[in-house]
Amino acid sequence: MTQSVNTNLSALVALRTLGTVTTDLNATQKRVSTGYNVADGFDNGAIFAIAQSVRNSIAGVVAVNSELKGSQGLVSVANASLTQVSDLMTQVRDILTRLSDQGVTSDTRNQFATQFTFLMATINNNLTTAVYQGTNLVATSGSLGVIQDVLANQLVFFGQLSTVGTMVSNLSVVGATSITSAGSFLLNTFLSELNLMATSLNTVGSLNQAIANQVKFNSGIQDALTEGLGALVDANLPAESARLASLQVKQQLSTQSLTIANNNQQLLLSLFR
Repeated sequence: MTQSVNTNLSALVALRTLGTVTTDLNATQKRVSTGYNVADGFDNGAIFAIAQSVRNSIAGVVAVNSELKGSQGLVSVANASLTQVSDLMTQVRDILTRLSDQGVTSDTRNQFATQFTFLMATINNNLTTAVYQGTNLVATSGSLGVIQDVLANQLVFFGQLSTVGTMVSNLSVVGATSITSAGSFLLNTFLSELNLMATSLNTVGSLNQAIANQVKFNSGIQDALTEGLGALVDANLPAESARLASLQVKQQLSTQSLTIANNNQQLLLSLFR
């Protein structure tokens, strides 16, 4: 190789090597510090764009599950109301059974009728105050849609007014105290309302199960998306750690090599002494 004071080829080679090693070292340090193999668009534009789309999907699933879990409060309030009313219906049946006895004296009938009135007032209060964030699922005839997936499909909650909404008026004290035939009111009106109550309880319970199933499904989708995102962008830290140590050694060697190459120019001066 020609020795020249104008062109130091050894230094140029060493400088190129040092530059390459430094670039690789910086990239490795970025992966180690961020934990990502692809931290931004500068690392890999295509992969980063895909990763951002996956992150967007994950955010959508998280938001959907948040709304679904919030709607569980509405269903829980409705269920609590209906369960309490169902329990009170047991007491109502006891009173109606006694009122349907034609042998009960007028004074006793009046006492039972008063107790019946208080029970129906309590039932009515339980039904009308089952409100969650301004919505009463028990005392409404409409429907409420709650988003259930990232495609904006709706899980529909149907109001229970058609089943239990007329219970208080149908089980009025007038009807109870005007019985002339033993058990007719009990066997007809009351049992019909009791069946409607059972239907509402079943509907609300099924809604709660549907929410739980949808949340579980969405969580599975979220986990799958998160796993896929990790496969796209996560760095292999053990491998990067080993690579970092190797590149640090290469950088030191390249620096020393450049120093030696620069010192080689000084050897030419010895020829002219």
